[in-house]
Amino acid sequence: MDRNRGPVGPVSCFAEPDYRFGAGPLWMRVERVDWNRPVRYDEDNWYEVDGVETTSEGREIGRRQALVRARSLGALRRNARP
Repeated sequence: MDRNRGPVGPVSCFAEPDYRFGAGPLWMRVERVDWNRPVRYDEDNWYEVDGVETTSEGREIGRRQALVRARSLGALRRNARP
């Protein structure tokens, strides 16, 4: 473990119908949500999220962006970082 990287945030799991685009559940450590620009899709609000995709066991796969349904982001801390 690299001690200089700081704390690692929790991993969220998004069901296949709650993110665009991919197959199966998306396991992701969300680092940023673009709360300022919701996208209207499928009669719902969606937000672009950036973070690190992981396996269900927590192994890092790599950087990932996804469009995630608003109601699936309810448990995430809302931040105003630019």
